[in-house]
Amino acid sequence: MKKKIMIVLITCLMITTLVGPAMADTYSSYNSLKTHKTINVDYKIVTRDTASSTAVIAIHGGTIERETDEIASAVASQGGYDFYSFIGLKSGGSTLHITSTNFNEPTARNLVAKSTKTLSIHGCGGTSQAITYVGGLDTTLGNKVKSSLKAAGFKVASAPSSLGGQARTNICNSNSIHKGVQLELSSTMRTQLANNGKSFDLYVTTLANALK
Repeated sequence: MKKKIMIVLITCLMITTLVGPAMADTYSSYNSLKTHKTINVDYKIVTRDTASSTAVIAIHGGTIERETDEIASAVASQGGYDFYSFIGLKSGGSTLHITSTNFNEPTARNLVAKSTKTLSIHGCGGTSQAITYVGGLDTTLGNKVKSSLKAAGFKVASAPSSLGGQARTNICNSNSIHKGVQLELSSTMRTQLANNGKSFDLYVTTLANALK
């Protein structure tokens, strides 16, 4: 019995170490944030609404979760997909973080709502590995993204529950088919892509092709 308890405790510790503890958001929604922060001073919104039925978004861009908006923008540009990003402009951008289930900025919600494929790109910490965690309710597209990244030589894993993007209210699952894909890139993964143009281009091309 003691052995079983010890195994459970070790497993829980490993999971916590992997993804890190959840941080409480400063603002519960975009409606709350916009009453305290100024657009184009504290944050900006960048969007490209095309005729595509695929949307690539990064709701924690800029100083919130660095490199996520650059990756999302490049994927959308290469594939000709719709693009949205909410971008922190100042240091300490983590205070602008609004969790995916509460992110109700109207332009983002409207863009996602008309898409049939949605890819939401995020950043996470808690590990020194250069890895991408794949989650979201669109498991068919998620598995395609996962296998494509693996084939290109990138380390990939299924997202742990805390990063899983399984909630139906998550913005990635708020499209016209009610299921999307959420990627969580470790800080090491994002730094690697930012510092290696060849790796960045391969990663972007792999994702753009997986969304076809």
